[in-house]
Amino acid sequence: MFLINRIQLHTFATVEKEDFHMKNKYRNLFLLFGVLAIVIMLCTMDMDYSDIWENLKRVGFWFPVIMLLWFFVYLINTCSWYLIIRDDRKYRVPFWTVCKLSITGFAINYATPGGLMGGEPYRIMELTPYVGISKATSSVILYVMMHIFSHFWFWFLSIFLYIFLYPVNTFMAILLTAIGAFCLLAIYFFARGYKNGMTVKTFRLLQKVPFVKRWHIVSL
Repeated sequence: MFLINRIQLHTFATVEKEDFHMKNKYRNLFLLFGVLAIVIMLCTMDMDYSDIWENLKRVGFWFPVIMLLWFFVYLINTCSWYLIIRDDRKYRVPFWTVCKLSITGFAINYATPGGLMGGEPYRIMELTPYVGISKATSSVILYVMMHIFSHFWFWFLSIFLYIFLYPVNTFMAILLTAIGAFCLLAIYFFARGYKNGMTVKTFRLLQKVPFVKRWHIVSL
């Protein structure tokens, strides 16, 4: 029995090692493809790089300040996702690994046409070896939902900041009222969704959609 267990463990470790090397090979191929695509775009696009350099010189010493600000923004995003992953203290994922996946996920979203179409599957794929497919999927979905939810709160509170700083005419009053109503409606639906399980209901609804219902949807 002990010999069988040793053989099973050795086989599992060998397969896992081969999958890891295979995964690294595909990752490196995609990285190489991305670098080549950027090089081709930079070489073929008709761009005046002197304008970029002039704008950088105009920014001056504020450029590192802006970079530092965005570092703290991404750090806060990482902390929020890290807390979601470690909600039950069961999973141990290095904080800087989560930070790397958070930043690279945003980079993929910014580079993807339409946005928000590549970073989330990438995060799920990279996080799965640490926490499993179910936890990786649920944590990424909840993180994205909270990220969108915070945007609605930001837009809603910015209305009062605008009223405090700038004069409001009739047109702006109507526009700000419409924006406020839209944000409040979105906040209400998000709050209801968090309370009643919006994600699970969404997946159940997708299972009834033709062509989509055949996809394998992980139970959260």
